[in-house]
Amino acid sequence: MNENLYTVLITLITVAGSAGAWRFYESKLKLNNKLRDINAREGVLFREDLRERVSALESKLEEKEREKEELQNQISDLKSELAQYKVRLEYLEMENNSLKNES
Repeated sequence: MNENLYTVLITLITVAGSAGAWRFYESKLKLNNKLRDINAREGVLFREDLRERVSALESKLEEKEREKEELQNQISDLKSELAQYKVRLEYLEMENNSLKNES
């Protein structure tokens, strides 16, 4: 009878322990799945944020390239005007010198 009691107690402890262990592992698996889902969502949000930033930087870069081209065109226009003014100035100086020499 004493052996049967021990067997029953050991069986009850084993069953109770098995159910507790099962619940522990089940909750652990659920927690791991939740953490994996959270990390996946954060990764997706991070990638979306990076895509938005890259898109904004690309548009700013294109705008700056257009501004650069406009400024280069303005510089070339100013260079040609400066060359014209230099030629005019040389012509006016020669004319002024010739008028001084005539007087």
